[in-house]
Amino acid sequence: MSNSSTDNNTEKSLIKAIVAPSDYGRTLDKITQILSKELLVDFCAIIIISNHSKYFYTLINSKGKYATIHESKLSKIIQTPWVQEIKNNSKLKSISDLSNKKYQKLSLFFEDIKVQSLLGARTDFKGETNGIILLGKSNSYQWSSQDKTKLKEVVNIVGMACHLSQVDEIFDEKSVTKESSFSLSDIPQLLEENPILKLWWTSTRKQLEKQLEWNRKVIYNMITIMSDQTRNPLAILKMGITVLLTRELSPEELATRIAMLEDAWHKLNNINEKILQLKYLKSQDLCYNLVPLNLTKLLIDITDSYREKWQENCKNNLTLKTNFNIESEESLSTDVQHLTNILEELLTNASKFSIPNSTVTLEVNKENDNNDSLIIITLCNISEYGCRNNISEFFEPFYREQIVIDSGIPGIGVGLNIVKDLVKLIQGKISLESLPTENPKHCKIVCRLVLPQSLSSS
Repeated sequence: MSNSSTDNNTEKSLIKAIVAPSDYGRTLDKITQILSKELLVDFCAIIIISNHSKYFYTLINSKGKYATIHESKLSKIIQTPWVQEIKNNSKLKSISDLSNKKYQKLSLFFEDIKVQSLLGARTDFKGETNGIILLGKSNSYQWSSQDKTKLKEVVNIVGMACHLSQVDEIFDEKSVTKESSFSLSDIPQLLEENPILKLWWTSTRKQLEKQLEWNRKVIYNMITIMSDQTRNPLAILKMGITVLLTRELSPEELATRIAMLEDAWHKLNNINEKILQLKYLKSQDLCYNLVPLNLTKLLIDITDSYREKWQENCKNNLTLKTNFNIESEESLSTDVQHLTNILEELLTNASKFSIPNSTVTLEVNKENDNNDSLIIITLCNISEYGCRNNISEFFEPFYREQIVIDSGIPGIGVGLNIVKDLVKLIQGKISLESLPTENPKHCKIVCRLVLPQSLSSS
């Protein structure tokens, strides 16, 4: 008798691998790994029977590690009479010892990978054979009825995975053929006939619908914000050009107008630079330049610069308080430019969204986690713009609260999204939290940045 709990776990693992939206080549590789582990074999191969046969396998060598097989060997296995018999017969076939003379030709394909016994079955979907499963052990082995039952219980699921792989291939081929007669109208009947496929289709469709809704929201926010943030600078530029072309100005008036034009230009240029930075982060294979740096010195240089800027801004009158609970010579191995961009963006956001005459605090601590040192940078400010439940959305691109737009605070809502990508790149973590204060109109925004003291080579 087979262990029903184990069998159910195997089935669940296989279904989970199939339902997860993915490239079905990788899915079938994953399935061979699951079968190798759950069925306790050293070798598992899935051969998809189509116009161009495909091969997926997991091979564990004597040291318990994955090994590789040259594809030419796999392509020849399917031509052997023994495998052809599996293809043409619904019954399982087994070999307990490949060294037997009658399997001499077949054993040639397995001698390099040290497989001594085989168990095989074909897979079907909707009455059509679409694949072959081969299981192998590195020693001579008499396959039991329990082994064969376990294999029988998974062939239908593997058959469905093989079918989905072929459907993927059909989609790819048809998508490049303009005269294709392929239609999605063929799918519903197929779904009704196979509940697992129906589950996969429903799950995938829901994810696509969520992604579509998110895309629409981002596009709407982007258009709204870009219109709002570019309207005034463009109006100032237009007005300035008109005045310069139609009026004689005194030196003082001319200097004033030019200053207004330069300010408008800087606002538009900042928007353009943010968009280009976001485009670069989303489209490039980013890397980091790993160098050791004195963290305290870097933080002092950045915070001193911002103190000076804030002191010049009499309207907000912000104070920056720092507390470095680390050694003055504390070293951090990371990308200096990425870290600088992250800290500057966080301080810029803190200044834009803090209430006037308040204090922004930046605190640095060091913690040990499983023998790995972590640097914790905490930035706090008092605000009236983050007291809502959707603070997690602040990291989304082109997201801005309506109250922020109505208040005329500059920005296009991509700064924190850029920060999130940069933090991930240097293997850190970042989070935002909104805490209540004594004033119900205000809240305390806590940004927590966790960085490894040294980046891993991966």
